[in-house]
Amino acid sequence: MKVITILVILCLSTVKGDATGFGPGEQDYGYVTIREGAHMFWWLYHTTANVTDSSERPLILWLMGGPSGSSCGQGNFLLVGPRDEMLYERKNTWVTDFNILFVDSPVGVGFSYVDSLRYLNENNKESAADLLELIREFYIQLPKFSKTPFYVFGAGYGSKIGTEFLVLLNDEVKSGNIDSNIKGMSMMGSWISPVDTVLSLAPFLYQTSLIDENGRDKVENHAEYLKSLYDDRHYYQTTLEWFNLLNTIYYVTDGVDFANIITKMEKTGRLDNSDFKEIMMNKMTGNDFRVDSATYLYLLMNGPVKAALNIPDKITWGFTNVDVLNNLLADFMLSVTDTGQLSWINKLKWKNEQEFKNAKRKTVWVNNTMEGYLKQGGGLSFYWLNVAGQDTINENPEGTREFLRTMTGF
Repeated sequence: MKVITILVILCLSTVKGDATGFGPGEQDYGYVTIREGAHMFWWLYHTTANVTDSSERPLILWLMGGPSGSSCGQGNFLLVGPRDEMLYERKNTWVTDFNILFVDSPVGVGFSYVDSLRYLNENNKESAADLLELIREFYIQLPKFSKTPFYVFGAGYGSKIGTEFLVLLNDEVKSGNIDSNIKGMSMMGSWISPVDTVLSLAPFLYQTSLIDENGRDKVENHAEYLKSLYDDRHYYQTTLEWFNLLNTIYYVTDGVDFANIITKMEKTGRLDNSDFKEIMMNKMTGNDFRVDSATYLYLLMNGPVKAALNIPDKITWGFTNVDVLNNLLADFMLSVTDTGQLSWINKLKWKNEQEFKNAKRKTVWVNNTMEGYLKQGGGLSFYWLNVAGQDTINENPEGTREFLRTMTGF
């Protein structure tokens, strides 16, 4: 992967909340002005593990998908934070074992904001560069974490930003500009090689009996046309074709849920592209929770959370920022590899790739239940978790926790 390192020389400003945070437990949070007109929000939950200092446990940066999902909102209250959207204690919160850093990225998402729409990002490299400036300032504010094992967990599009970000961060560490103990990255439902994913859809849906030969041909035709647009560098049109493809899949499967094929979406007939785009982006940002959850979270984030974290009055937290999404449409289908998930993994080139390819796939057992499979070698681990779709963390929490234990050693 060829990465252009962007050197940004500017005066960073940070506003840290005077309050202790929202809810119980040690927290830190604040804004970083990552560049002119762009202000990114971060929120750290210190682990509740029985340790002398929280820095003794790994630091996990959580990046939501989208590219317009809010880590501080959805990632925190709907997935891995200590409380859910109803403020009930979450049994499987990651804070029990790890320090969790939620960042609303790209800028403009969640509590992050810009002074003018011209400051929004137009591509993944810009989003990654912004995140680099935030983590640079984070280590200045909380230097005790600079030696702590650091992991990035990216969901969907968050894995695309996270991959680019880690390349930039690693360059800065090697140059001596940032002190960070980088240990690894997890990609959940990764969106770093979208065309590979698209080409895997027709055979996957056919093999799982969700479409017949006629449906398979329709999906394949879309996939091949999308690939031709991509190969010809018509990236904006490639993204529009992606939504057309999903609309076709919805139609030929009679409403299969994009986020989890064992559930069904509400049948509403064939949708036009604008309607379907909204539905699918809700799926990909993790916004497709029951209506009550969405309502409670919206009121929570714009009420007591906003007040407790000293968020400016002019900021309204939302599930999706349409301006952010539209600005990144041309970048949405671009790959961040030089290469379905396993397809791009098998195309990666690194010095220990043969060790991974030769590794035996093993079953993952938790409490006498087979939760999935693991293939591990050459510094790379690939998990298949059973009975789970895009919302893996909630649908298979035991398998997810085992995956965390294996990756981090805790």
